[in-house]
Amino acid sequence: MNMIKACPLCALAVLSCSPAVAQDTSLLPSFYGRLNITAVHNQPKHQGSDSEFVSNASRIGIEGSLPVSKGLTVIYQAEYQVNPDNRPFGNRTLTQRNTYLGVEGGFGTLLVGRNDTPTKLLQNRIDLFNDLDGDIRTLVVSENRPNDVLHYISPTIGGFVFSYAALLDGKDVLRVRLSKNTSASMTYTDGPFYAGLSVDNNMINNDVLRLVTQYRMGDLQLGALYERSKNSKNTRGTQAGVFVSAALTMNKYVLKAQTGMSDQRRDGGRQTSLGVDYNLNGDSKVFALATLRRSDNHAIDNDQFGAGFEYRF
Repeated sequence: MNMIKACPLCALAVLSCSPAVAQDTSLLPSFYGRLNITAVHNQPKHQGSDSEFVSNASRIGIEGSLPVSKGLTVIYQAEYQVNPDNRPFGNRTLTQRNTYLGVEGGFGTLLVGRNDTPTKLLQNRIDLFNDLDGDIRTLVVSENRPNDVLHYISPTIGGFVFSYAALLDGKDVLRVRLSKNTSASMTYTDGPFYAGLSVDNNMINNDVLRLVTQYRMGDLQLGALYERSKNSKNTRGTQAGVFVSAALTMNKYVLKAQTGMSDQRRDGGRQTSLGVDYNLNGDSKVFALATLRRSDNHAIDNDQFGAGFEYRF
């Protein structure tokens, strides 16, 4: 078994054998999950329409922490994507998501395992249709969650946070791996304002520059993302993409709109999504959406309409 993948399970075994667990239930891991299902209707431009139920990255996981000394805490997480509509993806019914073992203290946080890169995390929920058909990953290339990652996150200093990740896949010595396939970001938060910059160096064969900004004004949230990339495995040169989004909360309703364009995934890629959420309570909601996808290759154009339900526990 890959030791990095097994780390959270090792941490759980240690906890279960510790006498302190019997005395302090706060040391036990927390079980959590999310069920997100939509009924969708697809209307391709040059094919017949179809309807189906889709699971949108539904997941289960465990997470926890264990203080080991003053100012030092071991943290762990093991998360897996599940498919409630009984259609395996990648020939598996479970796929691994963020799964890591780490430590945190006054120096920041250090993680080892599988985790979202700093560039992926930089979007900070600017993507209002995350995990749905309108997810920005369908247009941009830097939404990565690689294995064998060493990931450092600094403490907040004057509103700034620095994050750095490197792939340690055993192909070179540590000194080389720390600079060969990397992702780094810097973010700044000041009240309702958020901005960030990230750079990927040969991360999944891509060199990437990403810029984001977000502003909240009461119940209104505005966001924008720009990304430029170059892939070392093709000769297409540099491609760029841009997204803008807006969300307005009205009591239990959230009105959402998002549009973007990019040549990174497909030439002339364009995408617009509109949606509304109705929050039933703090853990569940129902929603409706429409996503229109276009490109220079009209054979893959598609309009999708759907309604769904989400429950978090």
